[in-house]
Amino acid sequence: MPKYRNSLNVDPDDKDPMISRRSFLALMGVGACLIGAGALAGASTLGFLYPNAMKIPPSVFSLGRPEEVLARDGKVFNPKQKVFIETMAGKVRVQTAVCTHLGCTVNMAPTGYACPCHGSTYDNHGMNTGGPAPLPLVYFDVFKGASGDIMVDKSKTTLDWNTAWYAPT
Repeated sequence: MPKYRNSLNVDPDDKDPMISRRSFLALMGVGACLIGAGALAGASTLGFLYPNAMKIPPSVFSLGRPEEVLARDGKVFNPKQKVFIETMAGKVRVQTAVCTHLGCTVNMAPTGYACPCHGSTYDNHGMNTGGPAPLPLVYFDVFKGASGDIMVDKSKTTLDWNTAWYAPT
């Protein structure tokens, strides 16, 4: 018979340590708290070590083969790259669809472009005509890549809508 009623010690030898149920449960609670705190510290350390890089599309992307891109005339919106692709008479040019005020995506309007966020307006060539937008919409450099595809480089811009046209030869 144990010396104490709530003792885990069933050995009649008095040299073994005795622990009550309350002490045992208290030790288990403290142990669970320490394990939880350690897991939280470990997770935050791993989160700190993981790079917090933004996932943005690359600055150079392909429009496709020249015969596919130039097959129809008109203006098409590419939602992945947030650009307007305009083709006309065997030429192509690419214009940004990002408002220069706060970065909203502009919509095509009868008079050009309109920003739905704060009311900025642009003419057909992307020049700002009203609203809080401080700068016009830019055109991107279009060129023929090594694979034969028509490529766009978003890091090279121009405001001249006449020189923005690219005619693959």
